[in-house]
Amino acid sequence: MKTLGALVLVLVAMSGCAAQSALQGSQPIPGSAIEPSGVSSVTPTPAPSPPQPQHTGPRVIIPVTGGPPVIGIPVGGDLYVPVTGGPPVIGMAVDP
Repeated sequence: MKTLGALVLVLVAMSGCAAQSALQGSQPIPGSAIEPSGVSSVTPTPAPSPPQPQHTGPRVIIPVTGGPPVIGIPVGGDLYVPVTGGPPVIGMAVDP
């Protein structure tokens, strides 16, 4: 009777291991001999960097509020600081 109980335990343990390996699929375990060397399971993704402005020098700006064109230095977005001084101007650059 004891051998029958031991045999049942061995069969249950073997079937449990088979079920676990079937669920895992063919993915290698990190640090195992199956995993190819030099392959990392975690690949860091680079953080997106903001686009670099193509032209950072003074530009001719047409203000959104109207008025004469202004020569301004881009600050970011559609905001420009006039070369002659004064508050920043929201506008659109004439040149690309």
